[in-house]
Amino acid sequence: MKKSITLLMFLNVFFAGCSSREKDIQGLWRTDSISNFANGFSFTNDTKDAHWSYFDYRADGTLFERRKGEYRKSKYKFVSADSLVYLDSTGKVANGYKILKLDSRNLILKKEQKPYFSGKNQHLYEIRYFSKADPNIKN
Repeated sequence: MKKSITLLMFLNVFFAGCSSREKDIQGLWRTDSISNFANGFSFTNDTKDAHWSYFDYRADGTLFERRKGEYRKSKYKFVSADSLVYLDSTGKVANGYKILKLDSRNLILKKEQKPYFSGKNQHLYEIRYFSKADPNIKN
């Protein structure tokens, strides 16, 4: 009996967390910076120009990436409370991200990268920082 109550409480918290995340991510997000980490070295690009993307997450799971007046449409899905994937047109996972932060104003996503060289002890990843944007902007 105790195990089933604990399981029900866990599932309730898990699904409530996902539901909240789905609402928090909806809307237009502006890329603020992208940090790349490679085996102890890091580089952050925070120079904003016309090549930076805006991501419009819709309630139906549709994602529009816009850059310089061009749009790319895909789907997104939460696979857990801290994992987000982008799906291609066939429904296969195109990219996966760990959600480091998501609230009504900030989104931080981390993507593990493949090593540059063969061998052990390599750790590469990218962290993308976003903030909510005004949907009426012209880009």
